[in-house]
Amino acid sequence: MRKVGVLVLLGVSTFVGSLAIAQNESPVPRRDINAVLAAHDKALLAIPGVVGVYVGTLDDGTPCLKVMLAEKNSESEGKIPSMIDGYPVLTEVTGEIRPQKDR
Repeated sequence: MRKVGVLVLLGVSTFVGSLAIAQNESPVPRRDINAVLAAHDKALLAIPGVVGVYVGTLDDGTPCLKVMLAEKNSESEGKIPSMIDGYPVLTEVTGEIRPQKDR
């Protein structure tokens, strides 16, 4: 009878472990946001209308990726994913970015 009890406990722990995975509680931490930016910046900058990308934060302090647009453009915005590697991606219209002239 003891063997049956042990088997049941093993089955319960396997089920609990599966439940954690199903709820997206990954045991492996996600990549650092700076590494995510470095891996995706060139692709984001290749989207027409994108003038810059950087690491920012949401109002609650959550790290996110910010994509700067020269102007509001639904075609460009449609090509920008809302999430990359688990981090939210937000757009903001900044206008053209030009180097400052020497004074």
